[in-house]
Amino acid sequence: MKVKQIMSLAAELCGRRDVADFLNKGIAADTAAAEREGETLLRCYNLTENEIALDYLPLKRTEMLESDGMIPFTAFTAAPLEVFSVFNEAGEKLSFSLVEEGLRVRAGKAVVTYSYRPAVKEEDDEPSISGRAGERVLALGTACEYALMSGMLDAASLLDRRYRDAIACACRERGGRMKMRRWA
Repeated sequence: MKVKQIMSLAAELCGRRDVADFLNKGIAADTAAAEREGETLLRCYNLTENEIALDYLPLKRTEMLESDGMIPFTAFTAAPLEVFSVFNEAGEKLSFSLVEEGLRVRAGKAVVTYSYRPAVKEEDDEPSISGRAGERVLALGTACEYALMSGMLDAASLLDRRYRDAIACACRERGGRMKMRRWA
């Protein structure tokens, strides 16, 4: 499923069938207004995907990198947010430390598993968070953000509840992390 389809689902969840039709068929009574709404939905999508990846379901990547005692952050395919583990080629766990320039680890080849921030998406891109549950969570989160930005506060409250429930289910299924709700 493409980002545009998730945006269309989010528009329908907010009761904006006109925007969903514009995203699906390119037809609208006021094309300029529909394009602005599409841009807002895309911004909401990117905010949602970023929130999910950073707070609930981290995007993980494993890479084999060469170390001379230090692996600079520039050597990674994506900038690491959190390093989960480092192993050598034989599968033995290596100790490591994060420093300002990169990852300090014993010289040699290192297999590093880390989380990273999703890239900013355009309408025709694939989401970084995949699967049916991921698409549902993304659509609900995008709809919630859009409703909030559009001033539909009652709809935003309802969608937020559904979004948080969907995130909780996805975290249970995929081993994500849920933040505990606390009162200040």
